[in-house]
Amino acid sequence: MALQVGKSFIRLLDLGEDGKPIFQPQEIIFEDGDENKKLSALKKIVAEYGLQGHKVIAALPATDGILKLYKYPSKISQKDLDSAIEWIIKRELTQIKEEATYDYFILHGEDALSVALVLARAESVNRLANLISSAGLKPEIIDYEVLAIANYGIYHKLALPFSILYIDYDYSILLTYSPSNISYSVINWDYLGYIKKAESHSTSEELLENFIAEVRNLIVINDIFNVYIAGVILSNQSFLDYMLENLPILGLLDAGELPPNFFVPYILSLRGGSK
Repeated sequence: MALQVGKSFIRLLDLGEDGKPIFQPQEIIFEDGDENKKLSALKKIVAEYGLQGHKVIAALPATDGILKLYKYPSKISQKDLDSAIEWIIKRELTQIKEEATYDYFILHGEDALSVALVLARAESVNRLANLISSAGLKPEIIDYEVLAIANYGIYHKLALPFSILYIDYDYSILLTYSPSNISYSVINWDYLGYIKKAESHSTSEELLENFIAEVRNLIVINDIFNVYIAGVILSNQSFLDYMLENLPILGLLDAGELPPNFFVPYILSLRGGSK
């Protein structure tokens, strides 16, 4: 079972062996981001569908962690690599003033290898794990949202390198992945706020133009030529049309037969199913 928790929403998805939802995918939006309301809503879903004790793989929000990349010669010995990884972990942890958790993985390129180190606030990880446990579920894996997005491209064998612009309610992520590199930027743009202004006929064009300008700048700075797009935007045709007209969009990434909002829970479910 896959869970995604954002500042303003929770999403819960459980796919069967046939790849279809076992129950109706659940998304609940919270205007004030109240953690107690999220817990109450999750408890209600668990009780309604009899999910007590089910194992969960969850996504830690991109804003609650950071991914850093360290490159080494491809011919480095395993002993030297292990020593280098141990050293960078110690250095990073000593520079963080609060308790943190970490994980890492290795990218193998032709001429070099890279160590991708993910660091997250222990408080954020514990809060997410406690939310899951308090709702009667069992936290099995906590993945980093950025890596979940990258895993979509890897799982679906997108041509390398690939770039994905993932748009969600609270913020967006522009990610680029290759066998030897992974980079990303978090764009703090309030999509929910934009939708509310558009629905009330308030001035929203400037918000959209600012977002497009920031994405375009990141595309130029990072020398990106083509971008796949994913997330809630796929259900907003007018917004999507505007993006297609103003950005070098290569294609749209769906969540199988699910609503596009469930892009991250979808790939989390695929990871859980492949264990």
